[in-house]
Amino acid sequence: MRSLSINCCAICASIILGLVIAVSVYANEPIRKITEFGIYTDEHELIKKTKSVPAGEVTRFGFCFEAFVNFFDDDAYMLIQSLEHPPIKDEGGWPNKGYNVPRMFKVKNGIATGCADFKARNQAEMLAGDWIFSITDGGEELIRIKFVVE
Repeated sequence: MRSLSINCCAICASIILGLVIAVSVYANEPIRKITEFGIYTDEHELIKKTKSVPAGEVTRFGFCFEAFVNFFDDDAYMLIQSLEHPPIKDEGGWPNKGYNVPRMFKVKNGIATGCADFKARNQAEMLAGDWIFSITDGGEELIRIKFVVE
């Protein structure tokens, strides 16, 4: 009987240790979340929460986020905002497939917050396909969201 209770205690201790490790690993995961997404007005007010955007219409769509950046001077922090999309031909016929631009985002207590969007200048710019936004810090991708224009 005594060996059974020792084995049960060892099993219980292993389970508890596993739970403690799992909780501490999860608790240490950096904050990376999309707080809002969809179609917006020109004043940046959310009209519709969706990842499906109509093709061939002049539309503004995008998202807002929070992400841990390990920068604690409450001010602003430089991140890279990227957008990949189907090739849009410019006036000269060159295909534009997206962009990568450095942008300053607000930061407080190590958490950067902000929004990123795209607004077509004309109907021809709203091509069907996958439109992928990302926010990166150095080489580390913090946020990624895909919209489907159809």
